[in-house]
Amino acid sequence: MSHNPLDHIAAAHQRAFGTPRAAVTSSAGNPALREQLIDAAERLLADRQVSAITTRDIARAAGLSVGVLYNYFGNKNDLVVAALLRRYDAQLAVFGEGLPVAGEGDVEANLVRYAEAMFGLANDTLPAVASLMSDPPLMHRFVAEIHGPGYGMRQTLGQVAAYLTAEQGLGRLGEFDVASAVTAFMGSMIALGLQGMVGVQGLIDDAAPDEARAEITGVVRVLIDGLGA
Repeated sequence: MSHNPLDHIAAAHQRAFGTPRAAVTSSAGNPALREQLIDAAERLLADRQVSAITTRDIARAAGLSVGVLYNYFGNKNDLVVAALLRRYDAQLAVFGEGLPVAGEGDVEANLVRYAEAMFGLANDTLPAVASLMSDPPLMHRFVAEIHGPGYGMRQTLGQVAAYLTAEQGLGRLGEFDVASAVTAFMGSMIALGLQGMVGVQGLIDDAAPDEARAEITGVVRVLIDGLGA
């Protein structure tokens, strides 16, 4: 039986909504037109709920006909998922920049850096998920996609797990279940991101990074006591 929380997330979505599938696209034609359509979808998603966007709206924003859209995507949802996944891929690239290496620097400072990266990813991803709440099947499809094997969250949390495991091996962290520790880090950073989205007092947005860092550092200090640094 798997102890990876992402396995349970993916399995739950599969039971409810079927096996996640990548956005259906055609490899034929002009790749630039496909990107043009995704660009248009991203712009519209920044301003509207997905339920308020039609294929005609996207085609018009791209300066193309609806017929051209269907040459590259099976339906509107395929295009929306493609747009969201492209943005998510860009966010993942930012997550992996400059993360600490096991055995170097201070463990607490390193874990704060990892936590900040997870918080940043949550801050960037949660609004996209929230924008899909008017279309639950599409929201669950997107969530299932980013938790799928070999993708997104598995890669990201795998980096955190690898760091913790390496520090254990070096004796700079005590003995604990790494998967559970990763879940604790992920869950706490998502909780901070959610509270920030709804404007809970005491959580700080990009206008006050020092206060946000203080919140994150406090969470890490609580967690690190249990990790036996």
